[in-house]
Amino acid sequence: MMENSLDQIKHIFSESNKNKVAIVGKGTSLEQINLVELEKDYFVIALNDVDLPFAADITVFYKPQLVQTFVEGGFSSRYYLAPKSLELPSGKHIPAEYVSLDQEGLERVYSYFYTPDFYILDFTLLSAIKLSMLFQKVKDNLLETVFLGFDFFIDSVNKGDVLGLEYRNAHLKTQESIFITLRKDLEFKNPDLRFSHVGNKKYSKFTIDQFNASLEHNLLSKDLPTNSVIYGKLLEKLNSSNHVIVVAEFTNNHIGDRNRLLKMIELAVEAGADMIKVQKRDVNTFYTEEELASPYSSPFGETLADYRFGVELTDDMFELLDVECRKRNIPWFASVLDWNSYLHMEKLDCPMVKLPSTISNHRNYLKKVAQHFKGELVVSTGFTEQSYEDFVLDNLVNDRKLFLLQCTSSYPTPPEGCQISVVRHYEQLREKHANIVPGYSSHDLGSIGCMMAVAAGARMVEKHVKLGDLDWVHFDSVALDLYNDQFKNFVADIRKAEIMCGNKEKVVHSFEHHKYKANDNVN
Repeated sequence: MMENSLDQIKHIFSESNKNKVAIVGKGTSLEQINLVELEKDYFVIALNDVDLPFAADITVFYKPQLVQTFVEGGFSSRYYLAPKSLELPSGKHIPAEYVSLDQEGLERVYSYFYTPDFYILDFTLLSAIKLSMLFQKVKDNLLETVFLGFDFFIDSVNKGDVLGLEYRNAHLKTQESIFITLRKDLEFKNPDLRFSHVGNKKYSKFTIDQFNASLEHNLLSKDLPTNSVIYGKLLEKLNSSNHVIVVAEFTNNHIGDRNRLLKMIELAVEAGADMIKVQKRDVNTFYTEEELASPYSSPFGETLADYRFGVELTDDMFELLDVECRKRNIPWFASVLDWNSYLHMEKLDCPMVKLPSTISNHRNYLKKVAQHFKGELVVSTGFTEQSYEDFVLDNLVNDRKLFLLQCTSSYPTPPEGCQISVVRHYEQLREKHANIVPGYSSHDLGSIGCMMAVAAGARMVEKHVKLGDLDWVHFDSVALDLYNDQFKNFVADIRKAEIMCGNKEKVVHSFEHHKYKANDNVN
């Protein structure tokens, strides 16, 4: 591509207010997509003569015979990336070199994505993918790219098509094979890329119904209170009463499945949870290569890397979490296990982050987050002793609430490991550190430990939850099942503990009575 054309594309990208890309093909599945809502959130790259009910941001094509189609359609796309030899309106034409994808080119197609050169290929989808990668580079941001209308199959051809249906589908099958292999390769080498196929293929990230639902969520989100606003109301409740914040801790039990995540949110809210907590980690930097290669059996594969990449929440899943929680009026937050994850959460509306026991020995990181983050912190103290408490008091307490949670890093925790008295100690720390809010992160079984923690002064309790048994998921053995009312009964027990604790002012209740009349006579 000519240098001034590349500069023009970068300028178009930088001026766009979108942070997601939709690449649109001509498959019949496109007819089922809610395209009217698509352009509100996605930068749209259309291929060839795709018919859209709105102006695509860029259309990519190379065949001269398509020019007449665009003339008849009034050149509805904002820009056309096309060979410089074609005659197109100067204000819309972004000229580029066209390279025919011959057999030798097929063997070299993967290297195309690891060079700065840009040109249009016969398989225009590949050129569009490279544009989406450039879009991310310009935006310097995590990027979701969705592929719509790529069925890689047709069930009929135009009358008189000399190539025939069999040839057309064989050609599409070759393109599909390139797409599948390329997608895996690019995501593996560029973990920040998110390529999401929409359809009914085995490799599809979303079904069409799921994608349409996500578009509706995005539309709905504009009229919903923000996560921070919902959390602020919960904080008012905490400050004005003896209410205990019950946190439904999802960890990775959602297993990266959007329908499962939605169901967990729904059931957690129905059970009476006050907040939802998830986890965020940068798998590539958090673990060593040896750890990632270690054996771990799950439906995602046979290594820890397969499992961890499989269960991590992607950008679109975090967006889904945010909108669904706002829809159901419940705030959410996340454990951030590394700096990249923290920076990612900072871009979202997350008024609170947790620094979990898992990283209690990452002292420099903890201090860095405490200095950088403007919201409130949750700190659990599993696998630590007095020196860690001193570190927290010296470095993490700031002009904000710090939820300090007694925790024992054992799954499950035996009764002698619960140390509920530590919660009482954290309550006493408030005499010198008024911003501390004592709490309990439960890895023990049942609800009695958390009820005792409430009696000891806990104002936040965390409990792992799950959706049925998945013994290959971390922490599954200590989690309460959302399906069979285990968590609902747990929340009811916490509310009972709240009522039983009451407040510290001793009063005479209306339901009290003396058995005997007063007798001041001294015998």
